[in-house]
Amino acid sequence: MRTKKEAIGRLLKVASNQMSREFDNFAAQLDLTGQQMSILDFLGNQSEEDSGKEISQTMIELEFNIRRSTTTEILQRMEKRQLIKRKASPTDARQKSVELTEEGKQYLPEIRTYIQGHNQKALAGLSAEEIAAVEKFLNNFSMQKGKE
Repeated sequence: MRTKKEAIGRLLKVASNQMSREFDNFAAQLDLTGQQMSILDFLGNQSEEDSGKEISQTMIELEFNIRRSTTTEILQRMEKRQLIKRKASPTDARQKSVELTEEGKQYLPEIRTYIQGHNQKALAGLSAEEIAAVEKFLNNFSMQKGKE
């Protein structure tokens, strides 16, 4: 017999897999992976929110909860396609600073339109209170990592 916690975990996994599949399918139309698409969106949002703020590879690792080696591999592929530039951080030589290139910025309008539509579809039929509860749950769940 499953406990409520196990059912929620299973539902989260199923929803996560579905979302990843949908992102990958859309991103493939742009010759990207879902992860690359999400990173481009993140970099675009960060640069718009705080123009001139340095975005480090570590910030990307933390934002997407991915390992350093995985992040390095993804960013190397993106750099090879001239979607991003990486360079030594001016504030910490051990860190890599990441920024969008003009080529990478060209993808942002289409990516943002897709993500906005995807979010609206996912939340359709939910009240503002229900959306707030989902956000609170997911944020709380995300904060649990590493506390086990």
